Amino acid sequence: MNFFKKNWIYIAVIAIAFFVRFYRLSQVPSALYYDEIDLGYQIRSYQQTGKDYRGELSPFFARSLNTDKTPLPIWFSLPISNLFTTPELQVRAGTALAGVLVTALAMGISSLLFASLPTTFITGLVFATSPWLIHFSRLAFEAQFALLSLLSFLYFFLSWYKTKKDIYFYFATLSLGLSVYTYRTMSLLAPLLAITTILLFFKQILKLGYKKILVAFFLFAALYLPFMYATTIGAKDQTRISQIGIFSDPKIAIEVQRSRELVSGNFADSTLGQSATLQSKIFHNKLLSILDRFAKNTINNFSPDFLFFVGDGNGRHSAKNTGQLLLTDIFGLVAGFFFLGSLLKDKKNILLILVLLLGAVPANLTLDGANHASRLITFAGPLLLIISFGYGKLFELLTKVKFGMLIKTSFLLVWIFFFARFLNTYLFHFPVINAREFGFGYKQSVLKIEKLKDNFDKIYLTGVNDPPMLYYFFWSNTDPKQVQDYGTEYGDNIIKNMDLDKIKPFYPTDLLCKEKEIARLDPRTIYMVDYRNLPLDFRSADKDPVPQGIKLIDVIKYPDNEVAYYLITRDTKDGKVVAPIKGQTCK
Repeated sequence: MNFFKKNWIYIAVIAIAFFVRFYRLSQVPSALYYDEIDLGYQIRSYQQTGKDYRGELSPFFARSLNTDKTPLPIWFSLPISNLFTTPELQVRAGTALAGVLVTALAMGISSLLFASLPTTFITGLVFATSPWLIHFSRLAFEAQFALLSLLSFLYFFLSWYKTKKDIYFYFATLSLGLSVYTYRTMSLLAPLLAITTILLFFKQILKLGYKKILVAFFLFAALYLPFMYATTIGAKDQTRISQIGIFSDPKIAIEVQRSRELVSGNFADSTLGQSATLQSKIFHNKLLSILDRFAKNTINNFSPDFLFFVGDGNGRHSAKNTGQLLLTDIFGLVAGFFFLGSLLKDKKNILLILVLLLGAVPANLTLDGANHASRLITFAGPLLLIISFGYGKLFELLTKVKFGMLIKTSFLLVWIFFFARFLNTYLFHFPVINAREFGFGYKQSVLKIEKLKDNFDKIYLTGVNDPPMLYYFFWSNTDPKQVQDYGTEYGDNIIKNMDLDKIKPFYPTDLLCKEKEIARLDPRTIYMVDYRNLPLDFRSADKDPVPQGIKLIDVIKYPDNEVAYYLITRDTKDGKVVAPIKGQTCK
């Protein structure tokens, strides 16, 4: 009982963090997106077969249909999923709990950094209510686990720095080594953090003695190096970074050549870009172009639009027209940097600034990383710590001025207003407006198909939005063992005399309302098609008529009542197919 009396403020903060992460978690976001489905089906496969759904068991990755996935988010979520029966909660609850742990760790770090009880409480409140962290706590994405591992490292390292207890140093090393198993950005960030921390605290670390330092080094290496080998040199699938890194951007070479041609003034000679003048080589080369991209990305991390007004333009990464931070956080941000700048004699504060800058490096080395909220999650953590510190210092100053209490109360009311406005937008507008980005409609379509599939020989699923097969496996409760046995190829020409031969992805080459396309439809096949495949409105009788030759089975709608998918087949009458009208086309 005494524990609750002494710690009721922190318990209240954790309760807030828990509530905003679990409230309506199965409805917001409105559907499980492809990456969430992937994680959920991996969990199911491990539970039922002891392997991933491609039939492999590795401590370094889980094989997916498109790339290798980091395993720690799956392992963390697996036992927690057993507590729920709703599929959405089974998939998302682990990430939501990780978000609560992030809030708790942030308070611990704040206490070690700033040694202020009010600032520690404010830190917990900022992390609990941050739009950036709330959103990524409610998605079964890997990003939240990267932040969890980063804050774990900071907490244990700062605990060691304060107490000099060896166990904390080893836990910090363990957290950093395990971080690479959370999110691919940590493959670069983890060694950067290790090197930076060693250089900054070299004298203090040296006092551990060579034996303890070697133990920590081998602990990190034993976790990091096998993972890097297994997911790069030893990987069967193409690594993600080779697809999205600025180093592999083909546009850079073209831009460099074009710039060199402009210097020459002879635009008709296509060889000038290759045999450039010394001047062109100095000012127009690939290295400078990459550095320029990186610098622009770094500056754009602090863009007011990204942080306070618009957020990430990707509808899966933030609610539309909602910044990654609350608008009121601009006061904490400015104050945090101002006051922290005067305290840089303390190495702990220098470490916080360096972690902020390093946290954005992996994102800034990717093509769209400047405002990529998911890849910048390791930038968000230290940024929110600085904002919290700024709030704490401002409130400390206000206690010493006339009308300080009135100002603090007024600010708190304004903050509550902006937070409530965000929650209103996120919980009630966002699920409707962003439903398309989250693959809404696959669940409803597959559940309907499952009721009807015995009446058909084949099931064709449109791939116009996302690869459809994994959605089908998850929502139809397909046994993962079947997927392991079948493999990853599902084209029309793949026939293995297995049950999954019946399910095929569908990529129409033309509009299905045309006569020739209708004639190709099979009455023994049920088709799930997108509005773009069949651009007619069948939502009610007073809308468009169903083209002759097509039988409409069902209309799957988005939450805003717009058409998501149609379930159709070839129409028949008296056992014979109904021919389309000659010359029939789309209106």
